Amino acid sequence: MSNPEYREVPLPDEKPRTEYTYVERRAAILKIIEKRGHPWGLNKSQLGREFGVSDAQIHKDLDRLREYYSNRIGTEAKVTSELAYKRILKDQLENDELDKARKTLDSWNSWLQDTGEQEKEPDKHEVEGSGIVINYGDE
Repeated sequence: MSNPEYREVPLPDEKPRTEYTYVERRAAILKIIEKRGHPWGLNKSQLGREFGVSDAQIHKDLDRLREYYSNRIGTEAKVTSELAYKRILKDQLENDELDKARKTLDSWNSWLQDTGEQEKEPDKHEVEGSGIVINYGDE
């Protein structure tokens, strides 16, 4: 069975966290990680108490969330980078720093292209056999 899309899981306000399903718990933990901008330093014992599960279960949840990200982006370094870029972009947009946000997004897309996760658009296209070249660069 594939991982659910944890970002799309609705978290019930009326339900105590100790009664969450494992999918809801992982979605809630993911929200905590994304709000912080990184997964480091989570207090697994505290999370276990909050959700009414063992530390070992929290470790398993974090492993599944790491797999979730790995399936989406790649290695753990890529996961951390994605979280950081999203946090930076969110802060810039909230502070109406649109030029900085555009530069951050350009940097993110460039990084994705450098890692091979996103195809780079060519600077030039040649219409086959016509001798016509369309230049998309700054030349």
